[in-house]
Amino acid sequence: MSMPTIPPQPDRPSQVEVVVDLMESIALEEIALSHLLNAEAEKIQAFVGECLDFPTKPSTCEIIMFNKEVVQFLETIVMKEWLLLRKFENVTKLIPFHHSDQCKKDFGCDC
Repeated sequence: MSMPTIPPQPDRPSQVEVVVDLMESIALEEIALSHLLNAEAEKIQAFVGECLDFPTKPSTCEIIMFNKEVVQFLETIVMKEWLLLRKFENVTKLIPFHHSDQCKKDFGCDC
């Protein structure tokens, strides 16, 4: 049995375009995570109060529950960041090594 092949198509992106798209997707995910972290920080500030006076007067049990929710949220963010780091490391392996003149031609930069 032979290996399956993908037929050539004129619209297929180049390797450089794929790498750029993957890097952009990582950047967009990082931006989304930063917005989530900011929203969580605002939620914590509202819960604790500007003067650390707990304006809603939560019970000890409610404070502990809130803390557990924040910890769970942060653990999820850390896991997502780790996955993005692994994705970034794998994408950088796709970038071929070029001499500087070839790099300028392919990527538009002076390596």
